[in-house]
Amino acid sequence: MSQFLGRQDCIESLRKDVVDLQGAVLDVFSRTGPVRFTSWKFPDKLSCHLDMVALLEQYDFVDGEDAFNQHSHIVLLELVVDRLLLLLQSLNAYIEQTRSSQRRGQTQQKGCLSVGLVVRSYWSNLVQFANLKGTYKDTKNQTKSKTFDCDGTETVSSVSPQMSTSRNCLSASSSTSSLNSQLPSSGTHITPCYPKADSHNVRCQTVESSLVPCNACHQVQSTLIKTGHALLELLQSESLPSSLQPLLVAVEDTLELGHMTAADVAQWANEQLRDMRRLAKHLQDVRDTVQPLRDGLAAAEAERERFRSQLERTQKEFKQQMEKHQANIVQLEFSLRTSQRSVKETEQRLQEEQRQLKREMLCLEESNSSLKEKVAAQQDGLQALECENNVLQEKVRTLHREEDACCKLQQSIQQLESQISETQLRFDKENAKYRSACHQQES
Repeated sequence: MSQFLGRQDCIESLRKDVVDLQGAVLDVFSRTGPVRFTSWKFPDKLSCHLDMVALLEQYDFVDGEDAFNQHSHIVLLELVVDRLLLLLQSLNAYIEQTRSSQRRGQTQQKGCLSVGLVVRSYWSNLVQFANLKGTYKDTKNQTKSKTFDCDGTETVSSVSPQMSTSRNCLSASSSTSSLNSQLPSSGTHITPCYPKADSHNVRCQTVESSLVPCNACHQVQSTLIKTGHALLELLQSESLPSSLQPLLVAVEDTLELGHMTAADVAQWANEQLRDMRRLAKHLQDVRDTVQPLRDGLAAAEAERERFRSQLERTQKEFKQQMEKHQANIVQLEFSLRTSQRSVKETEQRLQEEQRQLKREMLCLEESNSSLKEKVAAQQDGLQALECENNVLQEKVRTLHREEDACCKLQQSIQQLESQISETQLRFDKENAKYRSACHQQES
């Protein structure tokens, strides 16, 4: 899967998925109000407060930026998970509001839930809502032939608390306003919520009639969708982005015609106004661009006439040049053939020289081999001479040591001879003294 990471088609597909999911989330918000859950992607923010337009502008495909494109791919995947989780959370809120008659737009403060817990909660609420709907259908089939008044509406409310509560409030307010408008203003006190027993029954809105849009809503929303499609086609023909397209796709996929809420219509009008302003700005830019183009076209026409005359002169000159080139080509072809012959002869001569060089190389290799053998023999003799030299040097060192010892012995002999001569001299003196003494004694 790593080869798909950061590809342009994958990033564009993920961006479209994020836009579609955001449209579905906004559609649910129009019925429940903004639900306040911690974002799965940005835990320090609320999911309903994320600026998806800024995030989609920030994380888009950029040519030549592989690392950034891979990062954008991962972030868009995380945004898809974040929007899916918010969609399930808002659907849970819608089902819980429908079941428990909670007030529309009630905020919820809950911690960040895991995906598994949100899915399990959604499935549980969906199963309970389906069971409730099945019970309501059974009750509806049993009471289909009866006409409900306000008391009958209260009976239906035991099956669907959320729907009956809103319908009772609507019927009470409508009946009150109708009675007040029909009766003249006087000091008589009238209690509209508790009619007398002998008065006529005031019909309230039933579940069936509440699900059918009025003709005006149907016509207005049909016109909005038609104009939205026309505006979208016009923007697409001009290669312009559309703010209305995600909402249009979400409405067509999730709602029937005429069932848009007031918040949906207001959002539709805002997005359509934004697209119309974008289209008006584009038209003004086109007008600002067309006039310089017209001026440039007139100048280009004059320039074209000038270029045409220059072209005619150039064609004549070109024809003359072509004739000269033809003559040059013939001469060059003759020179080329001559050069080819000389090249062929040179190639043959070079091949012969190459063969001669190969033969000489073989002879040199043979002589090199014999020289290597002689060098090896000389190296052996040199090693033998080195050994003899080492022996002779050892003998020389021995002789030097013996000469040093001999010199020392000669020095000691000379010292001994000098000592002997001195001793002999003293001996002679003593002997002379002795003889002299003997002569003296004899005489």
